[in-house]
Amino acid sequence: MPSPRLYDDLAWVWNYLSPPSHYAEEVESFRLRFAREGVSSQGSVLHLGSGGGSIDFHLKREYRVTGVDRSAAMIEVARAHNPEVEYVQGDLRDVRLGRTFDGVLLHDASTYMHTPEEMQAAFHTAAAHLEPNGVLIYLPEELRSRFVQHKTKVRTIGDADLSVTTLEVDFDPDPSDRTFETTFVFLIRREGELTVEHDTHTMGLWEIDELLPMLREAGFDAEIEPWELSDLEPGEAYPLITAVLVHPRFAGS
Repeated sequence: MPSPRLYDDLAWVWNYLSPPSHYAEEVESFRLRFAREGVSSQGSVLHLGSGGGSIDFHLKREYRVTGVDRSAAMIEVARAHNPEVEYVQGDLRDVRLGRTFDGVLLHDASTYMHTPEEMQAAFHTAAAHLEPNGVLIYLPEELRSRFVQHKTKVRTIGDADLSVTTLEVDFDPDPSDRTFETTFVFLIRREGELTVEHDTHTMGLWEIDELLPMLREAGFDAEIEPWELSDLEPGEAYPLITAVLVHPRFAGS
């Protein structure tokens, strides 16, 4: 299956969709949890599915960061923001770097896991890169209980020379399966001239009750907490999972 255009020829748009300035509060929430579980400042953190490096821009101020992503184009974007960070091209379902880290972050790249086997493989990858009592921070962003048909978001970032307006729409053509579609439409204005591009992503839908047994099987003891972000709408809640590797089974495998 070809990569979504956002991670290929449209990778440069990432800076206008999710720039580093959007992630300071998120990363602080991760730092607090890493610190609570004993990951010290200047510890090592592996970011699985590191994307365009916007999260790493903040992580690197606290930790020694290694990022893994399938997309060479996204790694190029990430390196432009973070030349001091190590990036490795690889698939979070099976990459093995041959070393361990104090912490692992699995952010929204997990939404591209479409089957239980793929999600379990991602958790095994995290476990294989942690020492005993190492810490996984995991964001299960796309949950069936939170899904809204035709949910739409619009944002514009840029200046007079170049701006990108992004229209994002979620749609589930078959509510009986585990996936839905997110379609992006990009209105790109260069010096007033308009170009329109679009891109559709297939995303996985999960329930917390499905994910927790997978984490346990991979050796983790998981705690679920509300994600305390200031820009959430009243009544809107995202769960954030902190998981400690208590039964290592996959080291080096």
